[in-house]
Amino acid sequence: MAESKNRTLGRINGLKSKISTLNRSINTNKKFAQGVDYSDELRAKSLAALKKEQAELKKLQAELKKYTAVFDKYVADERSEKGKKKAAAIEAEYAKLQKALGLQFDPNSADAKKIKADMESLVKDYQGALTAISGKPSSLIVAKSRLNKVAAPTFGTPTGSTGPTGAKGPTGPTGSPVGATGPTGATGPTGGATGPTGARATGPTGGGATGPTGAGATGPTGAGATGPAAKPTPLETLLKQTEFWYDLPDYIFKIDTKLGELLVEAVDKGWDAKKFLAKAKLTPWWQKNADTVRLKIVNREKYNDLKAAGEDVKNTEYGIYLDGQIRSVKAKAKQMSNVTLTDLQAQSVAQKIYDGNLEGDELAINALLVPFLGKTTSIAGNGISISSFGGDALKNYQILQGIAKANGFSIKDILPNISALTAGGDLETAVLRGLADGSLDINRISQDARVLASQGQPDYVRGLLGQGYDLQDIYAPYRNQMGAVLELDANTIDLNDPTLRSAITDKGDMNLYDFKKLLKQDNRWQYTATAKEEVSNATLGILRDFGFQG
Repeated sequence: MAESKNRTLGRINGLKSKISTLNRSINTNKKFAQGVDYSDELRAKSLAALKKEQAELKKLQAELKKYTAVFDKYVADERSEKGKKKAAAIEAEYAKLQKALGLQFDPNSADAKKIKADMESLVKDYQGALTAISGKPSSLIVAKSRLNKVAAPTFGTPTGSTGPTGAKGPTGPTGSPVGATGPTGATGPTGGATGPTGARATGPTGGGATGPTGAGATGPTGAGATGPAAKPTPLETLLKQTEFWYDLPDYIFKIDTKLGELLVEAVDKGWDAKKFLAKAKLTPWWQKNADTVRLKIVNREKYNDLKAAGEDVKNTEYGIYLDGQIRSVKAKAKQMSNVTLTDLQAQSVAQKIYDGNLEGDELAINALLVPFLGKTTSIAGNGISISSFGGDALKNYQILQGIAKANGFSIKDILPNISALTAGGDLETAVLRGLADGSLDINRISQDARVLASQGQPDYVRGLLGQGYDLQDIYAPYRNQMGAVLELDANTIDLNDPTLRSAITDKGDMNLYDFKKLLKQDNRWQYTATAKEEVSNATLGILRDFGFQG
């Protein structure tokens, strides 16, 4: 099995590697497909590649899920096998201690107390072994009852009733055999009954016998009826007596008054699990929570109860969920802004995802991570600290900068209503958090920037902006011409440059020849090498005309 398990693990790691590589390629193609600064041909090719890769990713994820389930089965089988061996060893040791305890003349002696303490410590180890075998949390009650070879109690025994496997104890002169009751009540799982001669009988769930003056009865661990006039045990007392009732943690009975009242009634009247469940389904808490939500609440509270008791909770349903979700949240924060969350921070987000059933809601998860997004500090090679964004946050901010610049604006211009107050006054962080939680949409911002850019523009320019072009695209030929004639980097020419804007008016767009002549009237032209050469040549020509040059 170990060899098969290792092969499966190798397959899982291989699939994860492929998925990671594919995700990087998908992100790249998504950037090109959605980027407004790329050609239509590149965007079309990227979109086609993106769809193909997304389909492949779905197949790989399905395959990974299948192999992960197989691997989990191997792990569960191994854990169960180890648990069985450990349980068998503990059972043998416990039986040995039971026999030693039975040989003690004085049950209160130091030796007897030492044996009892050793037996109690074995119960906890046995609980862990049972949990490993079943893969589900096992309570101390179940562990102790199995070691003693009796059924675990789930509810109290009513007045006069008998347990299914009550042991026959010795009787006094007027004592009754197994299961019979005296005038003052029956016994619970640990209730000992005595006749006039002091003989003691015990049964797991009420099987002891009592004589006319027999002692009162007890419930699962001391709760129960004491006679016809007995009052129901208060909820608080019940919850202190056992970790789980009807396989539900204490928490469940505290959150709804009806459920708490129902538990008291169920224990008092000795309901079985089926009857309790039928009644519980009529309570408000049960009706307003779906099956999945109820299961989540139960799993979470079992986790909390076991953790409070000092138990290892990493293999519980909620423990396994938290472990996986914490890793996922950390990876998401790293991808979004190159932020490294602490375990505590990631756990707080994971718990909110669990409680809100947000596993499939990407925007909601992003919103939970938004407060953690911001600049990270790194040390450059020269020892200088640099605070900047990383991950998707950096890419998104660069896209926004490109949108603004392509239309002659700054980010502040195209996002006039964004508030930086919640981000400590940092506009960049506020913008990126808006992108992450979905309140800002890059495509909508691009459209709004073009609308803003169209104000005061000639009809010709407004029409092109309405078709999805940016000012940068519209004026590109004229910027390039300006760069060539004025000997400037075309990309540094402001889109609001008066000379550039004069190329397109309400009368139409100027042809490049006329625009070139117009550029020589610009003050900047006189500082170009071409202008200086033309002046030099003109001067030389004049000198020649006057005979000063050969």
